[in-house]
Amino acid sequence: MRTISLFLQLIGLFVLATLGFWVWFVNWGPNPNDRIGATAAILVPGAVKDWGCGKLNARFAAESPTFCSPVAGGSPPTPVQPNTDGSGRL
Repeated sequence: MRTISLFLQLIGLFVLATLGFWVWFVNWGPNPNDRIGATAAILVPGAVKDWGCGKLNARFAAESPTFCSPVAGGSPPTPVQPNTDGSGRL
């Protein structure tokens, strides 16, 4: 039972550390395309990510983060349609 408790505490610590870094990155990070920040963006819940992307787009209007979609003043990227002529190439 003690092992399970320790394991859950470690998971909780990881979650808090990830969210804490995300909040720091969004509010005070120097680069909107930081690799660690982009990795943290994958791990945070959707509503938190939307808030963070809005904040980053407001802070870095000229250089929008690549992991936020849609980007400021734009629209989501258009999906690429696969080749349907039977050649097998994309």
